[in-house]
Amino acid sequence: MTIEECRQYLPDKWVQIIEQDEVLLELFEEHEYDLEREAVPPFLFQDLRGDLERLRPVLALYGKPGLDMLSGLMEIDEASRDTAERQLPDGETAYAMYFFARFSGENRQAAIDAARTYIRAINRIFVEEFDEDAPLDEDARIEFLTGQEGRKFEEKVRQAWVNGDIGDDVPDTDIGDWCLELPYREGYEDIKLMSEALYHISCDYSLSYYLQWPMFKTGQENPFRGYFALWKMGLNIHFPRRDHVVLVGKTE
Repeated sequence: MTIEECRQYLPDKWVQIIEQDEVLLELFEEHEYDLEREAVPPFLFQDLRGDLERLRPVLALYGKPGLDMLSGLMEIDEASRDTAERQLPDGETAYAMYFFARFSGENRQAAIDAARTYIRAINRIFVEEFDEDAPLDEDARIEFLTGQEGRKFEEKVRQAWVNGDIGDDVPDTDIGDWCLELPYREGYEDIKLMSEALYHISCDYSLSYYLQWPMFKTGQENPFRGYFALWKMGLNIHFPRRDHVVLVGKTE
């Protein structure tokens, strides 16, 4: 691709900035995806690991919300710095395709606090936006799983989802479809062009929604703050029952 081919799919103000940065220019010109569907390279943030400041001029176009997004991206970069690459037995270096953080047992209390923050946020959305009962107990038991035990649990969850065998005890805590319908604030609509790249940070829509939240036209407080805190601690959160929370830590 050339920047001229990108121009019809990108805001002119973005193109002007990209043209002045040789690294950004090369990334966009090497972009081989369907520009109509993905005008921004889906692995843009991976390609800018350790160098995300290059996006400041673009995101600064959107004022404080844009700079807040940049700050969040840099927090992700920092939290996953020690997992970005590893040495293979043959001496070669392998680079992580996605961002992820590693869990440390020192963060257990902070993780519990973040989990309860996220639970309260989910309940608030269900009550205030969906006009439904809160799906979770705010004093739910919180369990930590790591290593083989954690992997077995998440594989069990995945298989249940694939087979459509979720079970009646598992509460509905999904707020993703609601987020997907939220309109952008006037003047912030261009950020939607980054949606796929934001998702590809960790194949995680919740992470994407957290970063985009200031751009959405809603009076709701960002419900993903607790989720983001858990992600930075290397934890996935699951709700097998309304009174039971499982936090799975990535240790490898």
